[in-house]
Amino acid sequence: MRYISPTLIVLCTATLLSAGCTTVSQPEQVPGAHSNQEIIQTSAVDSSYPGLKRIIASQYLVGYISVVNPKLGSQGSFSKAQVTVQNLTQNRYELEYQYQWEDNAGFAVASPRPWKRFVLGPKEAKVFSEMALRQDASQTMFTVRLVDDAFIELNKQRNKK
Repeated sequence: MRYISPTLIVLCTATLLSAGCTTVSQPEQVPGAHSNQEIIQTSAVDSSYPGLKRIIASQYLVGYISVVNPKLGSQGSFSKAQVTVQNLTQNRYELEYQYQWEDNAGFAVASPRPWKRFVLGPKEAKVFSEMALRQDASQTMFTVRLVDDAFIELNKQRNKK
């Protein structure tokens, strides 16, 4: 895995934040996104499976991590979803994921679930399942990204001033 100094990450993050979003055609140097709009503009989005959109929200991960085997079903009157996150490299990644549930019209039915951290070793695959908390939730977005510690560190430095 490549080593990037924390100072370089903070400088690149500040530059990206002041310059605005990048697009998929221009690879992002520092991973992470804060709003859904940024996620869509700086990520790989796979909408090929009806009702379960899969998003790799750190451009750096595209081609190194895949989100496969989507499943969407129900248990009683609640929807449930499952995906597999596969590491395609010999690198170890510290990642986080989130499910966000929507109704049939695409409106969010609740606040997005909290980000959950996990580690994915070389060539490892992990399965992530989740059940909707509301009956009107019928489709979901699964998002995976690099841990957003660069932004946490930047905020800590700002608060010290």
